[in-house]
Amino acid sequence: MGKEITDVELHKEELQSYFNGVGYERWAAIYGEHEVSAIRKTVRDGHALMMSQAENWLISHNLPKDARILDAGCGTGLFSIELAKKGFNIISVDIAEQMVEKAKIEAEKARVLDRIEFGVSDLESIQGSYDAIVCFDVLIHYPPKGFKTMCSKLASMSNGPFIFTYAPYNSFLAFKMWIGEFFPKNDRRMNLQMMKEPFVEESLALGGKKVIKHEKIHHGFYHTALVEAVPQ
Repeated sequence: MGKEITDVELHKEELQSYFNGVGYERWAAIYGEHEVSAIRKTVRDGHALMMSQAENWLISHNLPKDARILDAGCGTGLFSIELAKKGFNIISVDIAEQMVEKAKIEAEKARVLDRIEFGVSDLESIQGSYDAIVCFDVLIHYPPKGFKTMCSKLASMSNGPFIFTYAPYNSFLAFKMWIGEFFPKNDRRMNLQMMKEPFVEESLALGGKKVIKHEKIHHGFYHTALVEAVPQ
């Protein structure tokens, strides 16, 4: 048990260190509007396609305007801000303080800071229930056991839809390219953890959810699977 706890803590420390350091610099640039490399541009565009699809799925549920939506792993706040503009009340949480501070600045620029409650926290510490939960490009870092635990937890905390991304299982060579082993050093990212679709469905079922939409998004160097799950 002691080793398991230590491994979890080390994993969180690694994520926090990465996204408060070089990860922040790289991903803030990708999520921003400054000129980036061709590789990063494909990631930016792919991420934008994913968020647009996720927003369409979420809006289709016709949630009340005062709905409380959790953005678990909000990054620089792109999705939170778009939802806040539509009148929703957003709880935005990220493990990296730098990401959250950047998100606050962007929310203030967009004049929606009053509709977003920001917090610095790991996903394991999040509590409560929400009308909907979104979690993008976060669970991709969790190994199988951690993925199942966190995916089922977030699923159980949503009274409505749970929309998230995960790294779909692919061939070994494609996976090596995706984690950046052959990328220029400045474009590398943390290792991703691939999951098979039945395992994802099993994890969701533990949280009382079933998959109703599943779409793989491939754009240049951005590869992910977007999932919408609802109460069973």
